[in-house]
Parts: sequence; structure tokens; C-alpha cells
Amino acid sequence: MTGIDLVKAAQTKLGVVEKGGADGKSGNIVEFWTWWKSVTGKNLQGQSWCASFVSWCFAQISASSLVAAENKFGFVYCPNGVAFFKKKNQLIKPEDAQPGDVIFFDWEGKGIANHVGIVESNNKTFLTTIEGNTSAEGANGSQQNGGGVYRRKRYFGKTIHAVARPGWLVTK
Repeated sequence: MTGIDLVKAAQTKLGVVEKGGADGKSGNIVEFWTWWKSVTGKNLQGQSWCASFVSWCFAQISASSLVAAENKFGFVYCPNGVAFFKKKNQLIKPEDAQPGDVIFFDWEGKGIANHVGIVESNNKTFLTTIEGNTSAEGANGSQQNGGGVYRRKRYFGKTIHAVARPGWLVTK
């Protein structure tokens, strides 16, 4: 398994939009929570789901142990994910990010991760990411609770809280 395998898993869900809410598409009802309930027994439908998406992607390539911050299936709370990677000494500089790395954001500037995605590519001045529960590039929506799986362009700077390099068995 490689970071490229993880990126390919994430790419299969580009364009997925949540269901629910008054408008039928903003209630945080997603297949990633259905998966989480099937493997953990915990029903978190309706909650923010960016970390659930990341954990689901790792499960698709049989690599859940690489993000097992809360249980053997992964994590659903961003600060737990950061703490897991920090404890394993797997945090890296954003400028060194590679496909398949996990990127955490702090949109509120409080020093706490509140959103997560997967690095698709490093373009030297920005990272291209695939994120769940965000808005489409250029849309005037929430960055941390936007309602879909989208490819984003994230510039290096104060909103990137941490980048983690999972313990890949094979790196390319």
C-alpha cells in the first residue's frame, strides 16, 4: 500500500454530497458515517464528517492501523488524529508533504485542528488536497463543514495546523 493508493481511494468519492437538512443536502448524512456505524456500532450521522471520510479512505486500502487514533478503524475527532501522529513522531513540514499524507487545518486560529483531508499533490506553493465535508473550490461555503468531497488548493500558511506522514509500508 502507498500514499498513491490512498489518494486513488479518495478520488473515487469526489463530488459526493451529504444529505439531510431542511434543503435535503446539508444535514451531514453521509455514507462515511454509515460505514463508521457498521464497524464501530456508533451512529454519528449528522455530525461533521471530514475525519470519518479520511478514516474510510484508509479502510479502503486495508490501512486503518495507520490512522488508529481512536480505535482500530481510525479517528473522527481531528485533535485525536493530530495527537496520534505526534506521538508516533510522524508530523512533517507542510512543504515536505507527499501524496497520501494527512493534512489538518485550524480555521479558527485557536491552535486546535478542526478539519482534515488527504494530500493529493505538492505544488511547492500550495497543496492539492481531497477533503470531505468542505465546499467546492471557489464556492462561498464553509471550509470545515461544507457538505461534499472536493479537491481543494491549500496554500502554505497559518491555516495548516499539521501534516502527518502515515507509516507507509512502501513509499513512492
